[in-house]
Amino acid sequence: MCIFRVTSDSMKPADVRTHTVESLKVAPLGDGHHGRDFYKYFFTSHPEHRHFYKGAENYTGEDVEKSERFDKLGDAILLFVHVLANLCENESVYRSFVRRVMYEHFDRSIDPALWKPFWDYWVGFLESKGSALTAEQKEAWKNFGTVFNAECQAYLTRMERPHA
Repeated sequence: MCIFRVTSDSMKPADVRTHTVESLKVAPLGDGHHGRDFYKYFFTSHPEHRHFYKGAENYTGEDVEKSERFDKLGDAILLFVHVLANLCENESVYRSFVRRVMYEHFDRSIDPALWKPFWDYWVGFLESKGSALTAEQKEAWKNFGTVFNAECQAYLTRMERPHA
């Protein structure tokens, strides 16, 4: 089964990988600030979701900038996204990694309906970094988010947890 044909018959797994990985060049791993920059963007652009970060519900982008916690979370989210983008062509490993991401979020009581729109937030973050995403890159992230969400919801269902 080819998982990355959910939203576009023309986008093959290799295309999803190519376009998502290419768009991640504005947020490389290992430099210590791009992950934190995601949380600065997220807390500023989507403050309605700060309540998922206990103790940081009232943080501003400036607070995130000074936070060791968000340095670590930022490194983790960047790593997760880069790994997932690079796994698009390996369905079993991709799905396993998505389940691992879900497992790590069980204790945070995240609304299951947010797993798909997260990728719209991610695209907004990439664009905030100065990336002018192509139509193909946007389609790849849309496809990526649809497949990611489908696996999240399936896993939540199997685990008898709330799901969308």
